[in-house]
Amino acid sequence: MSVDFDRSKQRWRVRWREHGRQRSRRFKTHAEALAFERSLVTEAEPPHAVRPERAGGDAIYPYSTDTGIRYRFLFRHSDGSLSTRRGFTSRRAAATARRHLVESISRGEVKVARETFGEFWTRLLEERRPHLTSGSFLDFETHGRKRLLPTFAAIPLARLDEDAVRRWLGAMVKLVDAGEISAKTVNNARTCLSVALNEASRRGLIPRNPCAAVPALPIHRRELDYLRLNEIQLDLDACMNHYRPLAAFLIGTGARISEALAIQYHHVDLDHGVVRIYGQRGRDGGASQPTKGKRSRSVQIGPGLVDTLIELRTAHQAGARDWIFLCPVPRRGRYAGRTTQGPPSRKTVHDWHEAALTDAGLRDMPLHALRHTAAAAWLATGHPLIFVQRQLGHRSMTTTETHYGHLELSFVREAVARTEETISQASRREP
Repeated sequence: MSVDFDRSKQRWRVRWREHGRQRSRRFKTHAEALAFERSLVTEAEPPHAVRPERAGGDAIYPYSTDTGIRYRFLFRHSDGSLSTRRGFTSRRAAATARRHLVESISRGEVKVARETFGEFWTRLLEERRPHLTSGSFLDFETHGRKRLLPTFAAIPLARLDEDAVRRWLGAMVKLVDAGEISAKTVNNARTCLSVALNEASRRGLIPRNPCAAVPALPIHRRELDYLRLNEIQLDLDACMNHYRPLAAFLIGTGARISEALAIQYHHVDLDHGVVRIYGQRGRDGGASQPTKGKRSRSVQIGPGLVDTLIELRTAHQAGARDWIFLCPVPRRGRYAGRTTQGPPSRKTVHDWHEAALTDAGLRDMPLHALRHTAAAAWLATGHPLIFVQRQLGHRSMTTTETHYGHLELSFVREAVARTEETISQASRREP
């Protein structure tokens, strides 16, 4: 065992022998190299453990880390090559994982994976492209390029263990503490990593997903801001004429901006006050795509919003297949030559929204706050959470309760009073 400086790589190098093979590892600092050398001495293996599967031991060895004792185990691939898995928090966990892995190898379910994570990620992303919306594909690609590949790209897929994931998460936490990134963004990147490793596990390239034992970062949810009942009309009055119908639609339906921009007149039943939301407009302004939950829904609208949509259709002399919300023809700037109207981009609508808040003297809030405004208004006027869930299109009531349950207190109090009154009346009717 030795520690020296590799001038060709400009790194400190630790060299040692393991099971008759020369091994080496490089580090940026001398201190890191010495610490690793000490860990090798601590976890030195007995001579009889060269072929652990055939010896009497369990082939499980402890080693020290900054966060405490971890365990690793040795095993042989189907081609006879010796390998190891690290990062287990207990000897029992390592023994269980080793038993499952050895059984999977004997059944031919686990293959020898030679490709790196970067190679697998690129291949997986191309395979999934036809099944993802453009927005989802862009999210995966961005998280991979910015947050995953810089750390994991060169690591062989078979060697990507819990320790590697924990080190990556620790580096991300430092960026969160520095204010360079949010905990939610880190969790989203971790989800992308976990999706990829789950697929690698399903294909038998790795025995298990190392992300499974690395929990996501805790997120302290802030209360969602929204327009109070007395602020809604102030905001609508401050909207520009071409934006006011869209703002009223967002507040009246709780639709996402991407869903509202994909609405055409044949999606609206003006006689019965129903809007059918089938899809959403992509970030690039392209064709309509499935909604976030990949489910269509029907949303009830009030007579005031119905009148607004009728006036809009008459003013535009629109047909059934025409878009409802249009961007006015620009008179100056780079798009001054455009003669046809089309739906505005999300960025354009966001600018309109910001201008309305400023002109109305209201506090700043994101465009998505109009969706929360709709939910808060429904609850404030006595509608139950189940109505809010159906209007917003949440797949689970848990999501609705998490975001808006605290706003339902007035409805709960009124419901209890009505229940008591109903019981009392029923009792008085009995002979």
